[in-house]
Amino acid sequence: MSAETSFPRAGRWIGPPAGFGADEPVFATDLVVPEGCTGVRLDLAGLGLAVVRVDGREPDDRRLAPAFSAYDRTVWFETYDLSGLAAGTHRLTVTLGRGFFALPTENVWGWHRAPWTGPLRLLADLEVSGPDGAVLSGSDTGWTVTAGGTTTNCLYAGESFDATKEPGAPVPAAPAEPPAGVLRPRDFPPVRPTWTGPVRWRRIGDSWVGDAGRTVAGWVRLRTDQARGAEVRIRYAEVPEPDGTLRPVNRHVTGDRFQEDRYVGDGTPDQHWEPSYTYKGFRWVQLDGLTHEPGPETVTVVAAHSDVRRVGVLTAAEPLFATYTDAMARTITNNLHHLPTDTPAYEKNGWTGDAQVGAPTMLYLLDAGSLLAKWLEDAVDAMHPDGALPVIFPTPGWGYHDLAPSPEWTTVYPFLLRELYRHRGEPALLHRHADSLRRYLDWELGQLVDGLCVSALGDYLAPGTDGLGPDDSVLTATAFLIRGLGCGAEVAELVGRPEDAARWRAAAAALTSRLHDRCFDADAGCYVVGPAYSQTANAVMLAFGLVPADRVAAVAAGLAADVRARGGHHHVGCLGAATLLTALTRNGHPELALEVATTRTYPGWGFWFAQGADTMWEMWEETTRSRNHYFHGTVVQWLIEDVVGLRRGDHGWADFEVAPATGFPASLDHASFATETVRGRVAVSWRTVDAGREVSVEVPAGSTARVVLRDGVHDLAEGRWTLTDREPSAGG
Repeated sequence: MSAETSFPRAGRWIGPPAGFGADEPVFATDLVVPEGCTGVRLDLAGLGLAVVRVDGREPDDRRLAPAFSAYDRTVWFETYDLSGLAAGTHRLTVTLGRGFFALPTENVWGWHRAPWTGPLRLLADLEVSGPDGAVLSGSDTGWTVTAGGTTTNCLYAGESFDATKEPGAPVPAAPAEPPAGVLRPRDFPPVRPTWTGPVRWRRIGDSWVGDAGRTVAGWVRLRTDQARGAEVRIRYAEVPEPDGTLRPVNRHVTGDRFQEDRYVGDGTPDQHWEPSYTYKGFRWVQLDGLTHEPGPETVTVVAAHSDVRRVGVLTAAEPLFATYTDAMARTITNNLHHLPTDTPAYEKNGWTGDAQVGAPTMLYLLDAGSLLAKWLEDAVDAMHPDGALPVIFPTPGWGYHDLAPSPEWTTVYPFLLRELYRHRGEPALLHRHADSLRRYLDWELGQLVDGLCVSALGDYLAPGTDGLGPDDSVLTATAFLIRGLGCGAEVAELVGRPEDAARWRAAAAALTSRLHDRCFDADAGCYVVGPAYSQTANAVMLAFGLVPADRVAAVAAGLAADVRARGGHHHVGCLGAATLLTALTRNGHPELALEVATTRTYPGWGFWFAQGADTMWEMWEETTRSRNHYFHGTVVQWLIEDVVGLRRGDHGWADFEVAPATGFPASLDHASFATETVRGRVAVSWRTVDAGREVSVEVPAGSTARVVLRDGVHDLAEGRWTLTDREPSAGG
């Protein structure tokens, strides 16, 4: 590493002395700024979470830093620019919280006993530059430590703060053992507050319940005159109970406290507090024990997530489609806190299946590439030497055997690696992962049973199920491995490993043949994996191009017939939701796909929004556990790629395809999507005109577009283009 980024240069790992006992150690040192100072830089690794202040003020608005990782493999550090301080002596403090480094509450995944768990500690370098050069210092036993006011903090249970707590006399910091993980500078967006808003209060019994008006991930800021020694409890939930109160529970986490902050007042007027080490998923807030009536400024809702920009916007004649897109963008960002999670409330885990189906939409809508590249580093950190991946990463050791193997989920590794190259075009990323990719795919091929995959998860959360469905998951597991092998082969070719590519293509071909022989019922003309017809099995095979050409029409007709028999409804879990509409649209049934996408009755996306949803839900039922779950929101990918017709190409958008679907009802007379790519703005729109459809395409510099219309294929270079899409003449 260069001197600019090498860390540490002067600091040593320090922690509280033995027997310190407080949940929030506050480390402090003097920061001397000379006359003529030209810059002050702080490099900091804090385990688990750190809050930096100079003279009591935070230098910027980043939160929940440093980033979460498997700390025995990787430790991300932060850099703070403290320039602009007046000459003189300033007080630098760093307070530490637990995060996932030392999570205290027992839970089914074992985060409370992660292999890296240990005492809180920090490492810091301070560089002060002036006319005479730079003065470098660092954390050492000359720093002092006191107890902060945070008395408990847990990412699941919540945070407690006592404003009456005295810090006690400072004591010298003690040397601490370095973590096993390699120090790396964060090169992806930090978590920041992105929206603030009020709540609307109503009184229920002795409680005050507030509605934020939108579903968020974050916390609240409290502004209060709370009496000295009196505790106010702040509960967070995505939906209230029938009686209007909030009783958040989590069967995966031990204890009777979940998503609940507690604040003990000191009796002074105008007290301000917000949690520093936790975030929650919620729309509703409940206050119990408040010693005064809440006013409009008592609680401010703070939404916070990894600071990724919204880059994709969709419009269409059907109003639901923009609603779906905005809800999907919000749901995804609510689940970005240094990694893509399943739910910001109940688990906060990096579930592989969720990102498997959701990553394309993420990359269309958000500038999330560097964050997802970081998550691939989490995958490598979680990978066993033999190539095995868990179903969540990072992991404390859970997910290699629990709900595993599940190739439909873990093949996100080759799939996302390939997707990131499509969007970002960075060969270095592929080269970095080439060896790990080989270990993983070869491990998967070593797990086959009778030449096919087995899976513990399958098409999760179909209507009427609370998780696993009745179908044999051999088909979805094998189909997703086939796709993963195809992605791996393309990566291997791009990094100059043709032998790997050929081997994986051969394995994929053999799996495809064996899967068809095992699951296809020639008499019924469909794939059979359980006691009833499976929309997901047949949709996946069609969408992945795994159905023999002479069987495609029959399989598509059978799929359409089942959808019609269900009154224009789907019957799919997360894997089917990601493939059904595309399978119907590209195989002769676009009008039926539109009906499924827009139905307002159960089960369907429209049903959620008829119930007042503003985000995507975990389950199709109104009784869903999580209302902040993007893995069923993949209808948006279909909107972008089939309704509008924009399909990402390759090599960082060096090329892309435009192929708007035809056959929709006349009421769907316009649609558009625009996104910012690494090469610039890409936009596609179409509208119905007398001559057919007018299709407009914007191609950025350094890119080409292949536009597939009914009258043929058009290759477009940089610029803005308008073409007419019409039926070919009778003579061809």
